[in-house]
Amino acid sequence: MADEQTSINLDDITNSLHSIFLAGVGAIASSSEKGSELFKALVDKGRATVDEGKAKSAELVQNAQDKVSGTTHDAIRSYLSKLSPDQRAAFVESVQKAAAEAEDDVRKAAEKTAEAARHTAQDVADEAAKLDAEGSPSEDEA
Repeated sequence: MADEQTSINLDDITNSLHSIFLAGVGAIASSSEKGSELFKALVDKGRATVDEGKAKSAELVQNAQDKVSGTTHDAIRSYLSKLSPDQRAAFVESVQKAAAEAEDDVRKAAEKTAEAARHTAQDVADEAAKLDAEGSPSEDEA
């Protein structure tokens, strides 16, 4: 009877240990799934927060630009109202001249950039032609 009771106790203990082991494995699997879900939720929340921040930033920039534009317009109007018609005409002419010079500067910079791009493209083409003339490297050399 003692052997029978010991055998039952060992089976019970073995079954209990196995159940505890399976519960631990289940807990790890469950926490892994929950962790993945939580991570995804955090990423989604972070993405939404960044998008909201960008939208709010764009709105603030637009509001600031609107205020500056209005203030600038008011300041120019106030300044011009204090000038005589001849002074206003001279001022308008100087602003137009400055705008034309700025446009010219932009055009020149664009031409220089385009020229540099053409030179770079030509350099690449020249190097490719040299390599072609030398022969393609074998697979082992590449």
